[in-house]
Amino acid sequence: MKKRTKIIICSVLALLISSLLWFNFVFLNNNGKSFEEELSKAGEESDVIIVFNSGGWGTVPFDKAFDFSPIINETKKIIEEHDYKVSVVQYYRTEETFFAKVASLREVFFNFPDSSKVFSQRIEEFLDKNPGDKVVMAGLSNGASFVDAAMADLKEDKDSIFAIELGAPFWKKNVKSENILSLNNQADILANGKLGQLLFSVIKAPIIWAYSNLSGNHMTLGEAMHINGHDYYWPQVKSELTEFVEAKL
Repeated sequence: MKKRTKIIICSVLALLISSLLWFNFVFLNNNGKSFEEELSKAGEESDVIIVFNSGGWGTVPFDKAFDFSPIINETKKIIEEHDYKVSVVQYYRTEETFFAKVASLREVFFNFPDSSKVFSQRIEEFLDKNPGDKVVMAGLSNGASFVDAAMADLKEDKDSIFAIELGAPFWKKNVKSENILSLNNQADILANGKLGQLLFSVIKAPIIWAYSNLSGNHMTLGEAMHINGHDYYWPQVKSELTEFVEAKL
């Protein structure tokens, strides 16, 4: 094996190991404490806490998550119409850096084995301290998979914990609970596991990305990899989501 090849392999291994250690022993701890503080503040002024999990890497702020925040805002209004005080608290699944995203790859590929446990533990601790409150965990795409994994970790509580999952990838855990609303578009190739079309989307994404940026129309690689049917809008989910919320809350 050539020296250059050995250096590349060692560098990649070092990156993977260091990122994994950072994620499990630094990020999860610090992020958990920050999330706990936000939950505590929300609990002081609200009866219902909507925990927001964005799609993708879980790093998009709520006010910039234009694919999901409108649905959450409408859901919030429906709950408030029933005389509840509602707060939205965001959970970030990693940080917006290459190193942090590499660190979270294991979590994404294996259905969030560690981060979902840290997250669910914080939820349980919050409800122990605020027994009269309710928590609605809401996630889109990878965020929906994360929420589903958290529901598997949480103790069954029919009165306090609910989940709204939109467009979860086909490999999610599929936790069975009457407290989960899981909605997928029929045309969603990611949610329905249409592997051929998914592969084609992955292959063509770098070409679209390169052409667009060379033409002066800047876009991210994620934007270039459009997944057919993976867009969710309030009019599509309004009926079922409203029915679920009103029945549970």
